[in-house]
Amino acid sequence: MAIRTVTRAGVGLVVGIIILGLLVLGGLWLVRERGDQARREAAITIADQQLKAESDEDIALNTGEGANGESTEPALVEESPATTSPTDNSAAANQPSSVAELPRTGSEAASIVAIGVLSFALLSFMRSRKLVSNQL
Repeated sequence: MAIRTVTRAGVGLVVGIIILGLLVLGGLWLVRERGDQARREAAITIADQQLKAESDEDIALNTGEGANGESTEPALVEESPATTSPTDNSAAANQPSSVAELPRTGSEAASIVAIGVLSFALLSFMRSRKLVSNQL
């Protein structure tokens, strides 16, 4: 195998590739952290809404006992849908239809572009290796 001399363009290319790789990794880390933060904030707001809804309900202690210690059955009061607060309806509208189903993020075009760039880089590398081996 022939030994090649190191040129300024070659060093610049390697440094550029390293910097580009670090930028991509940094971007992926940033996206992951922001996604975790958004999920935490969403969970906190849902928990706050549930706590507010539970604190608004009337709670009576020892309603089953009468004045002389006899137990009586409390009357069940059903809440009609018209009496629910508008914040409950908006919270239900923001939640996905199924708990097991994850929300769709991003687009399919981004994955297609990434696969295309990766394929192009791989084919270019294979072609350059073939040309180098033919020159020897």
